[in-house]
Amino acid sequence: MSVDIREATSKEIQKNIQVVKRMTKGMSFDENMGNVNWRMVRLISNFGYKFMPKAKGVSFKKYRGDGCRYEVALPKEMTGNNVICYIHGGGFVSGSASSSRGYSSMLAVTSGLRVFSVDYDLAPEHPFPAGFNNCCSVINEIRRLYPDSKIALVGESAGANLCIAVALKMKDKVSSVIVHSPFVDFTGSLERSEHEIDDFTVKEGCLKPLNDIYVAGNNAMDPYISPMYGDYNDFPPTFITCDYNETLFADSIWLYRKLQENGIKVKMIQMKGAFHAFATTGTQAPETATILKENVEFIKENMACYNSF
Repeated sequence: MSVDIREATSKEIQKNIQVVKRMTKGMSFDENMGNVNWRMVRLISNFGYKFMPKAKGVSFKKYRGDGCRYEVALPKEMTGNNVICYIHGGGFVSGSASSSRGYSSMLAVTSGLRVFSVDYDLAPEHPFPAGFNNCCSVINEIRRLYPDSKIALVGESAGANLCIAVALKMKDKVSSVIVHSPFVDFTGSLERSEHEIDDFTVKEGCLKPLNDIYVAGNNAMDPYISPMYGDYNDFPPTFITCDYNETLFADSIWLYRKLQENGIKVKMIQMKGAFHAFATTGTQAPETATILKENVEFIKENMACYNSF
């Protein structure tokens, strides 16, 4: 499948750029992120994100499972018992299921499916493998509750990293993967400077302190930390989006090429003039509303033809 290069031009996407700049101010995803009080940042950002637009007709309920916490976004009009498992971003140090209700509710309404939003343990208090294990536990929980369901993974940024890692470990339990601005390399092996970078959210300088915070002495070549070292044979069909000039553009390109090399069904959208993880804007801009619809079509298409359980 080909790469689709688009351009963000709507007034809505420009408005969202300003909103994201305000919401991420002071979060310091740069060379200083190791010195940030992330507990305080979480409190402030989680409070702010609660006021972000949510889709109507969705109820939310929190649960605790075996080794995991999650929230279910349940649309009023259900179209089936298949499940979307959503893993939020936030640099492995911030974010939550409740602060991500805007996007999870849009996924639920657009798809007509339950959305399990993972509340995984965050660094620096809980470095790898805590959050990764939480995400795997939620997949097992979904299989226990809905043994005949198909499961699609969706995530952005750090959540996209975790989606890929979970899919690498649990290929036989995942029907498709949707990743927005994924992060695939903690080793420094991936060359990110060859492409022009203009990213106000994730600075390249954050990669070293993020390694200290999240990898925390583990082997960075572990494929569940750095998915670029994973085995992509029989990997689920994957839909990738990224901003054309974001810091993690190279990660998205690497993943796309790797999946193509392995004969995996893959689709990619590069958006010029947007921002890191822009696709989670969902229905709030025409460009992202289109992508949301395409994501859901991709999810349902691959659920329909998936029979490996």
